[in-house]
Amino acid sequence: MIKTTVSITPELYSALTRSALDRGTSVSREIETHLRENAYIQKYIAEVRAEPDVGAHLANPEKLHAKAKSGPPAPSSLA
Repeated sequence: MIKTTVSITPELYSALTRSALDRGTSVSREIETHLRENAYIQKYIAEVRAEPDVGAHLANPEKLHAKAKSGPPAPSSLA
C-alpha cells in the first residue's frame, strides 16, 4: 500500500464519511473502492498489470494495445 494525500471538497468528504459509516469501513477504503470501480481507472490498472515489471510510468499503452489485437501468445515449447 502506498500512502498519499488527496484534497477533496467538504461536501465530498461528508459523502465519503457517510458511505464509510454505512459500510463499516474507513474513508480511505471508500476512496480506493470507488476509484477501483471507476471504468476509466480500470483501464489503467489493466495496462499496469499487463506489464508489471516496468512500473506505472513506463507501461507503453501502444504496445499493450498491439498485443491485444494480435491475440494471445503462442504456447511455449519449454513447458
